[in-house]
Amino acid sequence: MESLTYKRSLWLLVFVALLAGCSTAQSPRHSADSLPALPDGRPYIVDPAASSLRIILGTEGALAALGHPHVIGGSVIGGTVVIANPWQDSAFRLEVPVAELVVDQAAWRAAEGLDPDVPESAIRATRENMLSDSQLNVASYPLIELSSIEITGPEWQPDVRFRVTIAGQTSVHTVPIALNWDENQLTATGKLLTRFSDLGLTPYSAFGGGLRVADELRIRFRVKAFATDEKN
Repeated sequence: MESLTYKRSLWLLVFVALLAGCSTAQSPRHSADSLPALPDGRPYIVDPAASSLRIILGTEGALAALGHPHVIGGSVIGGTVVIANPWQDSAFRLEVPVAELVVDQAAWRAAEGLDPDVPESAIRATRENMLSDSQLNVASYPLIELSSIEITGPEWQPDVRFRVTIAGQTSVHTVPIALNWDENQLTATGKLLTRFSDLGLTPYSAFGGGLRVADELRIRFRVKAFATDEKN
């Protein structure tokens, strides 16, 4: 009986550690600078239902085999894109409601080559931990905010330098995107390979660092927006 109780206790310890290892520790908070107004041009309103976000998280450390990668995201991107003249003066303001992020849908995991079967209880606990005050702190920071800084390169695949604010931390990144637009609609797709440390966040670790969230993460996105008659 003592052996069985010990094994159960050890399994619960590992299970709790794995759930905790699915999100990031909170870092010191910094306020983003005030943003300039969007430029004059043709505005497009993002359709969240036609847009998508995927964030792929891995594990690392000597005990990494005890953990498993995660895919977080959903149809959660909203905001405005303005195509200006010249088009390099175009800009965007996007936001992601943190509370609407979904964890480990089977189809997403399968698409990333991961085991699609994750217990619902583990998914629920992971999401609750991710939104908690010690992690993304959805109560204080309900939105992830993205805003463009500069657009360079060819019209069909420009490099976009942008600012992202998440859990009170602001950082700057550059990503190439595939861009298509006409008078009625706009589509932008791309992938960003970055690190928690670049975002100003610290990956969670357990067992003295033997099991931890990998610093590197991948972000895939598709933004679909439709023209509006409103003028900027």
